[in-house]
Amino acid sequence: MEEALLLSLKRLLIPISCTNMLSAGSLVALDRQQAIRSSLVILLNQLRKMMLGYENEEVQGLLDVIELLVDRKLVAPQFGKSFSDGILEACEKLCNIRFSSIIGAEENVVGFDDEVATLLDQLTSTSTKQLQVISIAGMAGLGKTTLARKLYKDPLIEYVFDIRAWICVSQVYLKRDLLLGMLSSFINDHTEEIYKMSDEQLGEKLYRHLKDRRYLVVLDDIWDCNAWNDLRMYFPDDKTGSRVLFTSRDIDLSLHVRAARPAHVLRLRTYDESWQILQVKVFRTGICPSRLETFGRVITRKCEGLPLAIIITAGLLKNEASDTWWSQIAGSLHSFMVRDPSQYMESLTLSYNHLPPLLRQCFVFVGVFPEDDDIPVTKLIWLWVAQGFIDETGCRILEDVAQDLLMDLIKRSLLMIAKTRADGQIKACRIHDLLRDLCLRKAKEENISPQIYKDAPVPAMTSPSIITNTLHGTSLDPPALLTHSGFYYPFELGEVLLKGGSIIWETYKSLRIIDMETVPISLFPADVIQLGNLRYLAIQARDGNPQASISNLVNLQMLIISSRKNIVVPKTLWSMVNLRHVFIKSGENLMEEPCFVQETEKDGCPSELASLQTLSQISPQSCHNIFSRTPNLRKLGFCGPLISSQGNMEFPNIRSLVHLQKLKLLNTNPCREPTRLLNTMMFPEKLKKLTLSTTGMDWEEMWTISLLPNLEVLKLKFHACVGEMWEMSDTEIQRLKILKLHGLDLRQWVCSKDNFPGLQSLVVHDCLKLESIPSNIGKILTLNLIEITQISPPSSSSSSSSSSSCLPFLTISNGRFRVFLSIKPLAQHDSWCIIYLATAIDIAS
Repeated sequence: MEEALLLSLKRLLIPISCTNMLSAGSLVALDRQQAIRSSLVILLNQLRKMMLGYENEEVQGLLDVIELLVDRKLVAPQFGKSFSDGILEACEKLCNIRFSSIIGAEENVVGFDDEVATLLDQLTSTSTKQLQVISIAGMAGLGKTTLARKLYKDPLIEYVFDIRAWICVSQVYLKRDLLLGMLSSFINDHTEEIYKMSDEQLGEKLYRHLKDRRYLVVLDDIWDCNAWNDLRMYFPDDKTGSRVLFTSRDIDLSLHVRAARPAHVLRLRTYDESWQILQVKVFRTGICPSRLETFGRVITRKCEGLPLAIIITAGLLKNEASDTWWSQIAGSLHSFMVRDPSQYMESLTLSYNHLPPLLRQCFVFVGVFPEDDDIPVTKLIWLWVAQGFIDETGCRILEDVAQDLLMDLIKRSLLMIAKTRADGQIKACRIHDLLRDLCLRKAKEENISPQIYKDAPVPAMTSPSIITNTLHGTSLDPPALLTHSGFYYPFELGEVLLKGGSIIWETYKSLRIIDMETVPISLFPADVIQLGNLRYLAIQARDGNPQASISNLVNLQMLIISSRKNIVVPKTLWSMVNLRHVFIKSGENLMEEPCFVQETEKDGCPSELASLQTLSQISPQSCHNIFSRTPNLRKLGFCGPLISSQGNMEFPNIRSLVHLQKLKLLNTNPCREPTRLLNTMMFPEKLKKLTLSTTGMDWEEMWTISLLPNLEVLKLKFHACVGEMWEMSDTEIQRLKILKLHGLDLRQWVCSKDNFPGLQSLVVHDCLKLESIPSNIGKILTLNLIEITQISPPSSSSSSSSSSSCLPFLTISNGRFRVFLSIKPLAQHDSWCIIYLATAIDIAS
């Protein structure tokens, strides 16, 4: 819809600019006035259609402004800059309301159309079947990684190559990390044995996995040829058309690695391309109001065609659209010296200098994460809170304030979105190398954040935890294979724990954070209780049971435990009044009866844990007497028996959790017959996100879910519901925005647009029997995205019926099935297979 809106806006603004130069009474002016009014009517109708389902007083007021302009008898001189700016600003506000839940657009590759086409041809060409090395080179900030990601995600690339891997190499790397990283991209069965292998064994396993297959491996941010020399022997050349793609700042690297052709050296953007990027990054409509254009063009020239400079400067501008602010930035921005990154670090500092003091601390802290890593957003926010960076703001909790600060850094383009969740929320972010260098420089100058995370090497004879779900023989939320994104702090403490040595804990008595989640050790370290100042503790232990003395950590706020065994949480933990998050990554964990149940407050135990917000993942059989004393719990995960002998879903009473927003139910004792959900009064009224796994509910029971008044996200995973038919009849889940179906045996789905009036995203993964998506889904006006992914072919019966479906499954030669919405086919292979391009398309348009 945004593209259609942009086209209508351009059709409107061009005649306005021409009409303003004509005399009011001329025939040409009158004709153009009529054309403008006609364009306004078309635009207004588009906006009304776009805002269906988003009506409120603000939206109606903005639409009324445009309607008044349609009704007024304007003449040529009145179709001026203020008129066009008024239209643009109204459209901008409406777009921000309509698309606020759609986080971020694809990274901009303006000006690289020719490069994309050329590189796609070289990567997919069948003119030579030999393994080829192709490189993209250029100075920092030019967009090498952005271009490589564009290619890596291209549907044609996904179709042509059997398997793909993306590895960040960086200036400092470990060969083992690179091997494990590639294997984690290729294989799903993360067995324990793989962590015990030597580098040579890992390389041999990689070689065998790539043998006789057409593969693409991207090695991002290579500094010299050493990394390639370490890996080249593991890439077989079986004349299958495989490719290795480099990105590097070293233009001559392609010569040293014997690339198939000279490097693609990226150029600076032209002035027009730079101006286009700036507008797209600042404005939803992609059009700058005329009153700001003069300042914007001055700013664009000072960026000197460097994409990173343009994007960061856009982050300064997008939060404030006043003439004064834009004039100030235009005057204070220094021209970027593009030959040496250190020469334009001063200009990058401008964005830092405009940050509020609180945001500066949070930004600088991001520098503790290793170069080129995806940074988990939840972890980053918890670390900010643990460091004491976040201040209370009225009645808002610290994590919500931190989330706003994170979004502020993203809007300023100081952080980039790396991964998003199904509901559009940010899962992981990244920071550009140059901005990370800025963080480290400012940390040193201002002594804001002296600690630095270190890479966590994986020892040859140890392994991280693997949590096995005995129901399916698969891992339950298994940790990814450790690569250089596994890191820990403090480094020397991790080294000692890894080797089983003794620790002088007195050295660490002032420590606030211990992050050893990627360091596999035998036992939960008992001596850690001496660190009374600790706020954040993340441990991975074969036996992860914390000792009762853990309650001595009176200031602890976050406790994260990964283990190979089920955890028993001691009752003393419930006397730790500052706990905010208890996140356990294992199977079915037990909790001892808390002391405030067995004793009274007079005996020294608190009446409630007011700060506790997260509790995951615990057995429902061991927490019946807790929830009346945890009033502010917002995230809860049950893992254990949830089905009674009568076939009814059962779990402890959580109605008292009036702030609970997210609930995960993972059942471990499935029944042979479909189960029943007898009473939705089991759920708190404010519940927004519900995930069901292996609960085996009858599809007919799903009407009860519609009784949850605030439910926005529903995930049904791994036989959450059983049966081949889901007929929704008049069931209406009014506020549902995200629906995810994963690993279900559903064959037929009957619904109408009225069943999900506010649905924005539908995600269907590995529902192999599903014959079609109901065509009425496409009539939901709020729908932005449909994503369908199949790992193996559906049955012949489903294939035969797909011809009548709204979204038929398409056969792809490598056996992997993936269908997206699209306006037009991107590529065709033989006479029976079409790949469709899409990540998101507005159905209403």
